[in-house]
Formats: sequence, structure tokens, C-alpha cells
Amino acid sequence: AMRFDGATGFVLVPNSAAVQLTGDLSIELWLNVSLAMRQTLISKDYLRGESEGAATVERAAAEARLEYRLTPRLSAFGLTTFAHDRFKDIEYLVAPTAGLSYAVVKSDRVEWTTDGSVGVVFEKNTGFDLETDGALLAGERLLVRLTETSRIIHTASALWKMDDFDDSFYNFSLGIATSLATRFELKAEFLNTFKNKPTDPTLKSGDQSVVLAIVYKF
Repeated sequence: AMRFDGATGFVLVPNSAAVQLTGDLSIELWLNVSLAMRQTLISKDYLRGESEGAATVERAAAEARLEYRLTPRLSAFGLTTFAHDRFKDIEYLVAPTAGLSYAVVKSDRVEWTTDGSVGVVFEKNTGFDLETDGALLAGERLLVRLTETSRIIHTASALWKMDDFDDSFYNFSLGIATSLATRFELKAEFLNTFKNKPTDPTLKSGDQSVVLAIVYKF
């Protein structure tokens, strides 16, 4: 096996009768991309709230993202998002998309990233058939490091259906986290979700929650 530095390395094979081709030629190339150039992010959460013994909030969300850095600030990514919200009659919403991400601000203390992607969305609402549509996604993430162990985190995302831009789904979060140990942190977070066009006008379009949690980081 040979390893090249991408700048000056090369292989030179002098002309010789012993290496003249007399038949088919197969060339194989393996690329080992540096882990610094790519990352896989998986996140998920489940939230349930009750008031006087009755459920008032029940929703779940998950996200899987594979990202490849093109430049120090620009990245390409593939993203699949999942959402379930009992009180918006969303049995499931799945949206696989691909797009670009750009780090508007990138410093030791502050990171602000925006992204946009395009793909497809599958949504199943209670009492309705599965709906498939084109999807546009936009999002942002802001990270502010207050100290070596504490930080403020803000995220926001919007999903629009191509056939009906009024049928949109928004998520907003703002929180503060502080490390308790190597893999544990204490986190307080405000969450807001909004469905602009629920299937039933009597359903709540949005709901807000405040969450206090101890998080384990894998």
C-alpha cells in the first residue's frame, strides 16, 4: 500500500517490456477521508407533560445528520428529521433532505451556523392518508461559551411544503447548559413548536415548554 500527502507524493514506473499491457486493466482507489472533515450527529428527545393528571404535551423528535466539511466554514450535509406530536395529530413526520451549511461566525467563544436543504417530506396525520410532498428546510444554531463549563445554546428550524408553503412546521429552542462531569451536564431549556396549518382548526397550532434535565453525552 502507498500513502500520499496530497501535495508532492507520486509514483514513477519506468517504461519496461515486462509491464506492457496485453489485456484488460483494473484500477482500484480507496479514499480514507479524515475524520476532521466529516461528522455524524444523532439526536432525539421525548417530552410529555401533565396537568391535574391529564396529558397536555406529548411529542417526540429525532434527527440524524451526516456532514462533510468543504472549507473551514462551508459544509455539505444529509439530514433526516422525525417528529411526532399527539396534540397536533401528527402521527409521524419524516423529512430526508440534503443541503449546505455555513458558519457565519466561528470563534473560540461564539459559533453561529445557518443551513438550508431540500428534499421530501412524509406526513401522516390522525384520520388522514399519508401525504408526500417536496420539502424546503432552513435552520440556524448559535453557541455562546460563557465559561469553560457553561454555554448558551439556541436552535431554530423551519420546514415548508413545496405544494403549500402555508403548511409549515417551526421549532425554536433556547437553553443554558453547564457540565457536571465529563459526560454529564445540567441543562435548562425553553422549547416552542408551531404547526401553521393543523389538519383540524380546533387543534393547538403551537405549544411551549420549559425543561430542566440532566443530560448524558455519548
